[in-house]
Amino acid sequence: MSTLELHPSAEACGKVILLGEHSVVYGHPALAAGLQRGLLLHARPLEDRRAPMQLSIPTWDLDLTLRADDEHPVVRASLEVLAHCDAPVTGWRIEGETRIPARAGLGSSAALSVALARLALGPGCDAGEIVEASMVGERVFHGNPSGIDSEVATRGGVIAFARGAGVEPVALARSLHLVVIPSGIPRQTAALVAGVRARRDRMPTVIDPVLDACGALVHRGRAALEAGRLEELAELAAVAHELLGALGVSLPALDELCARAAIHGALAAKLTGAGGGGCAFALCDNAGAAAQVVVGLGQDFPELAADPGTAPFSVEVEARSS
Repeated sequence: MSTLELHPSAEACGKVILLGEHSVVYGHPALAAGLQRGLLLHARPLEDRRAPMQLSIPTWDLDLTLRADDEHPVVRASLEVLAHCDAPVTGWRIEGETRIPARAGLGSSAALSVALARLALGPGCDAGEIVEASMVGERVFHGNPSGIDSEVATRGGVIAFARGAGVEPVALARSLHLVVIPSGIPRQTAALVAGVRARRDRMPTVIDPVLDACGALVHRGRAALEAGRLEELAELAAVAHELLGALGVSLPALDELCARAAIHGALAAKLTGAGGGGCAFALCDNAGAAAQVVVGLGQDFPELAADPGTAPFSVEVEARSS
């Protein structure tokens, strides 16, 4: 499908890993949820339609001119996605609004690739085509991406995935009310994955049962989601956070964020993604409880709340059938 124009706006989901991070590397399943309105892009034509395209996303400190000779990964990925979609690569200014921080494990690169593909192909385009176009950009960022982030960014909802087993949508019996809690601490995903592997190599009889337990939590968690058993899901999330601590990927700062979220009314909270910084999320009973957690965390951690890139925010993952 080709177009000479971009659509005026497009959006994509961010993502949180609900359960199963790290253990998914060893063949266990994981659960991920889409964060609605993770990234919203607006496109408007420039007076000079031959001028290089511009991309500005202030929350991510991005203000770029998309030139073919620029090696910046965002420039390269953006141009690759647009070219894949037979879209214009000059003559437009694209501006983005987002609540999700970049490089924090919330799927920011996939959200950008998906939203760009939707600007080019339109809101009615088949989801599979959007995922395919997004993967072109994700390969620039990550080399050999799993595709999970692109699937979640495109489709939203909750998905289950495992290496070599593909992606399955998960039916939600009731909506999830989450608070995403950025720590403001950069994390090195590759180093954290390597650290877990090194710990497992040193003491496999200790660490393998921890990884097995993380995998078992995912099976229980999926059943809880499908049956609407929120209290059980909260208990599983709390256990998962402790298990991730045993793998060495939590930090005192993440533990404190999770503890304070619980004090302010969250049912449970856990780190999400690689750990070592990045983000946590809190599971709440309803939208009002989530709003209360956001306010409480803002009072506890004003330095995080003052920065749009690290401010906690609430999101609803709506109930849907698979």
